[in-house]
Amino acid sequence: MADMNYKVLIENAMLNMVRDILKKISKDGLPKNHHFLITFFSHSKGVIIPDWMKEKYPDKMTIIIRNWFENLNVTDKKFEISLNFNNNVERLTIPFNSLELFADPSVDFAISFNQVNSMPTSETEGDNEPNDQTASKKDELSKKNENVINLKNFKK
Repeated sequence: MADMNYKVLIENAMLNMVRDILKKISKDGLPKNHHFLITFFSHSKGVIIPDWMKEKYPDKMTIIIRNWFENLNVTDKKFEISLNFNNNVERLTIPFNSLELFADPSVDFAISFNQVNSMPTSETEGDNEPNDQTASKKDELSKKNENVINLKNFKK
């Protein structure tokens, strides 16, 4: 029996929580003063954003879900949303495994993601040993041990 990978289990649980929150607001809208900051890696597989956004935000991008959004569609693996950028409505597709941060500043809540669940593992690839690149990536991610960030950076 393989060892329990608690980091992957925690990461998946947090991503599932974000998915459930977005599913709820897709049906009921945002309650009271709640709003979300979502940072994602713009180059991740499955991210679909307009070309001008890819050029302006080649590594990562933060969106705000606040007063106006439409067509929020949430699946197990991703969410799609239409947002207003400079008076132009743009459609974005963001896989959950591309998320770096989910925050709700109205209640001083934030979680960050190490993305341990989106990395290839020896079990998913069928290899007996992880390659050097995967091992070094896991070592790098294991150094990021905090899942909560201070929201003072986002407040004016």
